[in-house]
Amino acid sequence: MARRQASDQEAVGADSFLDVITNIVGILIILVMVVGERAKLAPVPAQAAVPSPEFVQARHEAQSLERDLQEIQGQMLGVQQEIQVRAIERSQLQTLTTAVEQELAKQQQTLGETKGAQYAIDRDLALAEDALAKANTEREMVEKAMTPQIVQITSYPTPLGKTVDDNEAHLQLKGGRLAVLPMDLLIARLRSILRSAVGRMGNSNELVDMIGPIEGFRMRYVVSRRDVAQGSVFELSFVEFLPTSSQLGEPVDDALREGSEFRAALARMSPDTYTITIWTYPDSFAEYARLKKELYELGYAVAARPLPHGMAIGASPKGSKSTAQ
Repeated sequence: MARRQASDQEAVGADSFLDVITNIVGILIILVMVVGERAKLAPVPAQAAVPSPEFVQARHEAQSLERDLQEIQGQMLGVQQEIQVRAIERSQLQTLTTAVEQELAKQQQTLGETKGAQYAIDRDLALAEDALAKANTEREMVEKAMTPQIVQITSYPTPLGKTVDDNEAHLQLKGGRLAVLPMDLLIARLRSILRSAVGRMGNSNELVDMIGPIEGFRMRYVVSRRDVAQGSVFELSFVEFLPTSSQLGEPVDDALREGSEFRAALARMSPDTYTITIWTYPDSFAEYARLKKELYELGYAVAARPLPHGMAIGASPKGSKSTAQ
């Protein structure tokens, strides 16, 4: 009985399926007929017109312009990206620059605090090197004196040395050139500004400054402060004279001729009241001998101050006075 009921249900399902298929086929036939009728009634399309050469050229130009525009847009995008990258780099560089400036300011502050002490060390070292150079010069002179040779002995009017206390003129003999050092003029300038220099020291214990140039020389000076029971004492602890050029003055041959600048300077200094101090470097010892002989013949007392290469002419309260012959 159950088997029969299942067969009846399958028969009913098959009939329904056939009905659906029949309906779909009918609908398709109707649609085909409608489309056919519309196709008969539709107007025949006109034949497409052939574009003119001007139109074709204009279209090509438009397409080319469109491609150029696309390329420009691409380049603009690249430039914008590059600008963003550069802006980032500039920001990083600004940060780095600020850091470097801060570090430099710290170093400058530290340098300012140690500059005076370092200069004092350099000064003492220079004085020690000066003493060593003088000792070496004397040793070389002794060694030369011990070498057998024929020499001409020259007699000078003042064989005994004396300390220079009166007027003293200073000459620089370097590289075979003779220059008059305006020491008195530079010292006078220093005296006129010394009070204001002390006022600029503030709380510092040492001031290092420069004046000049005057007649081709500058003067660097050091003012020190020393605390005592009654207050503070200021003193000029060191000066040195720096030439502005290695070609100052005249070659010795020219300086010894009549009408030279050196002869004109000597005319303003009487042999009776002036002593000539010659600061001589190792490259001009031969010229020194000629110059000393000429000055002796003119009646001047001469003091020798040998200097090693690289050391400037200097003076300090701890230094020694010139000894003239």
